[in-house]
Amino acid sequence: MHMPECPYCQEPVEENALFCRSCGASLKLPEYDRAFCPHCGARVSARQEFCHECHWSLVKLPAEEPASGAPPAPAKASPWKKPWVWGLLAGAGLLIALLPWLFISGSPPPPAVPVPVGPKAAAPKTVPAAPVPVPAPPALPAPEKGVPPLSATPSNTAALKDQLTELLNQLREAQLKKDISLYSQAFSPNFPDFDQRRLRTLAVWDAYDYSGLDFEVTEVNLLDADQAQATVTWKLEIRQKATQNGKSETQSYNVRFSKDGGKWRISNLERKPG
Repeated sequence: MHMPECPYCQEPVEENALFCRSCGASLKLPEYDRAFCPHCGARVSARQEFCHECHWSLVKLPAEEPASGAPPAPAKASPWKKPWVWGLLAGAGLLIALLPWLFISGSPPPPAVPVPVGPKAAAPKTVPAAPVPVPAPPALPAPEKGVPPLSATPSNTAALKDQLTELLNQLREAQLKKDISLYSQAFSPNFPDFDQRRLRTLAVWDAYDYSGLDFEVTEVNLLDADQAQATVTWKLEIRQKATQNGKSETQSYNVRFSKDGGKWRISNLERKPG
């Protein structure tokens, strides 16, 4: 019995299947262009209202526009053009100038004593001004709840490493199961050229099977509350489907992570030489 094929990748699909298990394409809503969920990266139809993987809304709401014919709101007059504002500012400036004397003696400063003019005029006595008390600097605000401190303490680094390891375990599981939806959820929607990376990953899965896959996380650094980086070394054992030839590889990457919806995701990576 001939099984139906996916109209996008031409892989066999089950009868009455809603989505292709190889590329994630919608089989009930045929696609004429490539579309992916902006939240989890799953392939969706341009006519879907919700993602079938993460249930993210795919409907774009129109921008709100003012009702036609409504008169424009009157411009508010600038308060700086009112004379009473300038009078209030002048009074405030005079009060600030008199504050040191009011705190010291409770009365305004005495008028200046006129100096007599003449060759034998005595020099006026200089009265040292009383020191003005300097207010204590304001206390720094407490850090917001839920935002980790940026100090590189061993406990903070260990907690961050555990969180990144959890994400990489998800990526490892997606590779072993060849689950493109789970694989896409490990990457940030802002990952550069992710569409091409997704297609390359599907091509590798089609040609190879994993007989072993493990990783190690080192050099973990928290850049700010929502950015981190680490070195990730993958150890792979793969077997080519066509020839059944196996080989082992070790690949190290400089990986950049960012928080999306409170969860760490891979935002960029660069393979290290060697």
